[in-house]
Amino acid sequence: MRHSIFYLLFGLIFLTVTVLVFAHEKTGWIAPEEAKKMKNPVKATKTSIQKGKEIYEKMCALCHGAKGDGKGPAGAGLNPKPTNFMESHGEKMTDGEHFWKITTGRGPMPSYEKQLSAEERWHVINYINTFTKHK
Repeated sequence: MRHSIFYLLFGLIFLTVTVLVFAHEKTGWIAPEEAKKMKNPVKATKTSIQKGKEIYEKMCALCHGAKGDGKGPAGAGLNPKPTNFMESHGEKMTDGEHFWKITTGRGPMPSYEKQLSAEERWHVINYINTFTKHK
């Protein structure tokens, strides 16, 4: 009887964890609506893109890759994998969503709210936008 209860509880826990993991994978990392509507106040000038590139190379490329392909050396063992900005991801996300994610972080993606000023984060977004078309 004890073994049956143990297996039943184990099965329920396993099922619950599995459902939560798959539900999380399916929905992804979604920014709030107000973040999606944020507009980048920093114009994507050559100077801004260059500043963003310098910051990206120091703080982002290790995981997201020098080309923005998500294949940086430190990203290989991460779960979830770093974003590949060269694929459709960049096309589907607004600048405001990128800003919110860089600011808040999640899982292996750290928050850069304290390490980078808001202006520096916008410069990084201007550089990330050079990898692909975006909203």
